[in-house]
Amino acid sequence: MLVRDVMQAHPVTATLETRLPQLIRLLQRRGFRHVPVLDAGKLVGIISDRDLKQSMVSAATITEGRERDRLLDELTAGQIMARAVVTIGPMFGIEEAARLMATRKISALPVTEGDRLVGLVTETDVLQLFVRALGVLEPSSRLDVIVRDRTAGLGEVVRVVEEAGARICSVMTLELPTGDREVALRLATINPGPAVTALEARGYVVRDAAGSGRLRDAGL
Repeated sequence: MLVRDVMQAHPVTATLETRLPQLIRLLQRRGFRHVPVLDAGKLVGIISDRDLKQSMVSAATITEGRERDRLLDELTAGQIMARAVVTIGPMFGIEEAARLMATRKISALPVTEGDRLVGLVTETDVLQLFVRALGVLEPSSRLDVIVRDRTAGLGEVVRVVEEAGARICSVMTLELPTGDREVALRLATINPGPAVTALEARGYVVRDAAGSGRLRDAGL
């Protein structure tokens, strides 16, 4: 899945001269948390709802009353925005967008082609994709299977589950601190019992299908 497949195309933008009250209205009316700032069509900054709140707090500490209101009315996007903008291209994998947001501790990435803004991808977009990919929007169940043989592939786990009559919606693997691998399977059934039984019969450790977190160990 590419960034272009999940990004918000044609995002609402501001200019350097856009005043604070208009920025607030943009965020509130559209339900956005970020507004890219353009100058002559080029991306020059980005404003978050946090930036707006910090600007309002700063103005309140400097002055009060009508003078404070005047100061707030005159604040522009160019004065509020973050200028060091982390961006991503539309043809990058969505996992790269997730990595950038996690490592840079940011919640939105403008999507650019050269200097041209073509979209915006946010942590909400990534989370929604994650939920869809895991298949949790439909009736289903999850099995966490511990694979202790580091050289083993996923083929046998998948085959055992499918031969037990369960359809697999998604597969995700994670290396545990012990060096074992955990395979998280989302099954298109609310009764994973046959799959659990089949896996345990092959010696796999399976996390309790009822969701208690208890490990069902087949004697390994």
